[in-house]
Amino acid sequence: MQAHSKLVFSKLLSDTDIKKRLAVPSAIQSSLPPFNGGHALIFHFLHGTRFWPILYSIRTKGYKKPDFSGRLWRDIVIYNNFNVGDIFTLYRVQVEDNSSYYMAEVGREIEFLGINVMAYSSGSTAEEKVITHHHQEGLSLELSLGQPNVIHFEES
Repeated sequence: MQAHSKLVFSKLLSDTDIKKRLAVPSAIQSSLPPFNGGHALIFHFLHGTRFWPILYSIRTKGYKKPDFSGRLWRDIVIYNNFNVGDIFTLYRVQVEDNSSYYMAEVGREIEFLGINVMAYSSGSTAEEKVITHHHQEGLSLELSLGQPNVIHFEES
C-alpha cells in the first residue's frame, strides 16, 4: 500500500521544548485532531518503530496556545534523547485506504562530505543514525551509520 506524507509543522527545539512542553504553531491546528469542544486530547504518532501517545492541549484562559506537554512529552524526549537544536518535524501520512496517521522525525542539520544534510536518530537510544539528503522532489539518498560489529579475539 502506497502512502503519502504531508508536512504538518517543523520546529527547532528550544530549552523549554525539551524541559517542559513543545509549543505547537496555532496556524496548523486544523491539521491535528480536533478538540471537539474540549481543551486536551491524546493522540499517537509514529517515531522510529514505535507509536507514542502525546498529550495535545490548548490553554483555557488567555492566549489559546496549543502544545504537546506533560509526562507523555517528557517520556518521548528522554527515551529518544532529544536535544536543544534538534529539529522536530511532524507529518500526516495518508494511506491508500483513506486512513491516516501521524509520523515524527527528529534530526539535526550537519555537514557531510561537503553538503548540508539532515541526520536522524533511529527513534531509540541506539547509536544508529540515518543521514538523508534530498536531491530533488521524490528522490533522496539515505546512509545508515551505526556502531561496527567488531569481534575481539584474545591471543593465548
